[in-house]
Amino acid sequence: MNRMTALLAIALLGTGYESFSQQQMPTASLQSCGRADPTYIRTANETGGIPMFLQPSEVAKSFHLIRESTLNNVSTVLWATGSLTPQPRTIEIPVNSAIQRITFTFSFDSDSTRLTLTSPSGKPITTGASGIEVTELHCGRIVTEIRPEIGMWRATITGKGRFWVRTEAQSELYFVDAEFVREAGRPGHEGLFRIEGQPVAGKPATLRATVSTTEARSTEFYLVTEGGERIQKADMRAVSTSDDMNEYLGTVQLPSLPFRLAVAGLDANNAPYQRFFSNLFHAESVEVSWNRTDGELAAGSTTQTVFTVRNTGEARTFQLTVTDAHQFVSRVEPREFVLGAGQSVTIRLDLKVPAGTRAGTSDDVIVIATSTSGSSTSNSSIARYTIPNRWD
Repeated sequence: MNRMTALLAIALLGTGYESFSQQQMPTASLQSCGRADPTYIRTANETGGIPMFLQPSEVAKSFHLIRESTLNNVSTVLWATGSLTPQPRTIEIPVNSAIQRITFTFSFDSDSTRLTLTSPSGKPITTGASGIEVTELHCGRIVTEIRPEIGMWRATITGKGRFWVRTEAQSELYFVDAEFVREAGRPGHEGLFRIEGQPVAGKPATLRATVSTTEARSTEFYLVTEGGERIQKADMRAVSTSDDMNEYLGTVQLPSLPFRLAVAGLDANNAPYQRFFSNLFHAESVEVSWNRTDGELAAGSTTQTVFTVRNTGEARTFQLTVTDAHQFVSRVEPREFVLGAGQSVTIRLDLKVPAGTRAGTSDDVIVIATSTSGSSTSNSSIARYTIPNRWD
């Protein structure tokens, strides 16, 4: 059997754990570390997970990563991916005094890639080092240390192909949430609500973040690339504070490339810290919005719901994908349409709920608009419906 056909690829995603073999990859692309379905790679990147290319004998070793990722108060210190050049790539990872334990995870799609991880004192981390757990993989490495040395750690990567780096720390300094919001609500009950899908390109967007800052002396927010480099500072102000959580709000100009939100500053002992919010954001030139109703459905009835798709870019053809867990959606009109710049279209969906459907059942209707001509863009929205309990 060819070595490539024996490889198993595993993606540890921000939203769960997925594994797949070569037989499950009809659209896979061949890499020297094995086959990888682009969908799994993209999902791992979007959610802050890390794709790993494992031989069958290495699957059990990957539970080192799963164990560390499921601890309490775990936050991403750095997430980066990129393509290697003939010159070595060095990535700096700040480790601050609030970190109780830290895990460095490296993954490569080429088995010619080499990695050196060095502590702030200049000591290379190797298998068998005291107090450090190292899992060596054919195309990656997982390193965990309790009470790591404070300062700037350095990962130097050489070789070819693509790499992924994710560093996770357990500490009392972590992101709770980050989201783009908009003003909405009934008159007299207005407020800021999370947008569905991605922010719209070409206009400022309002960003809200909640951070556990018990062990932080200062906070500054940045937008960072998929490669981990800072793009721009995000001016955020504290709008709500407590002993252990602060909420921040700010308006940002959206960059043209995908980005994550990072917070950095000095911890309580004046050591530099950094944390990334896992999810990847990207500005899109199409907007999908639900024309909200009361969000209730009745068993044995058909309810119509309405979405609006607005094109903020060049004229393009769009295709609609609609899914819902309980398959209540019985009709969608239209499913394909052409929109000029600034034009919008009304989408009408019928939700047919079978008689006898249990009260309390919830159904999320997901609508995704994707361009099929012109420049690529895609966005989505979710309508959340419930069959209420009636206490007569």
